[in-house]
Amino acid sequence: MRGPIDYIVVGFEGKKFDGSVLNSLVEPLENGVINLIALSAVSRDENDTVSILDITQVGDQLIGDFVQKYKPEQASIDDEDLNEIADLIEKNCTAGLLVVEQVWAKPLKKALIDSNGVLLAEGRIHPEAAEELESN
Repeated sequence: MRGPIDYIVVGFEGKKFDGSVLNSLVEPLENGVINLIALSAVSRDENDTVSILDITQVGDQLIGDFVQKYKPEQASIDDEDLNEIADLIEKNCTAGLLVVEQVWAKPLKKALIDSNGVLLAEGRIHPEAAEELESN
């Protein structure tokens, strides 16, 4: 049984980005809060050519070390997914795709199933929207 799976796509100018952003994932990965499912990158150059990049070649050694240690399940991402991401990228930009499983939610999911609970709705309120709600 898996927990909920979330993804984000983040754009970066140019063909390289600093792998230091991955440091923010180390603690939740180490504590079993999330599981890394996929980490990929797609680039669009100044001639509008799209390339699927080897994530370990996109940035610095931090990315290579991170991928080596946490071993994403890349098989879950296919060309169709990457082509959808390519549609979001402007010229001379790279997009990083991060897919994580919310492992912390697995016990909740099991408890809900065991108590015959039925999911009626789900969603996400982004922090910016939450701030707006709080100001009303």
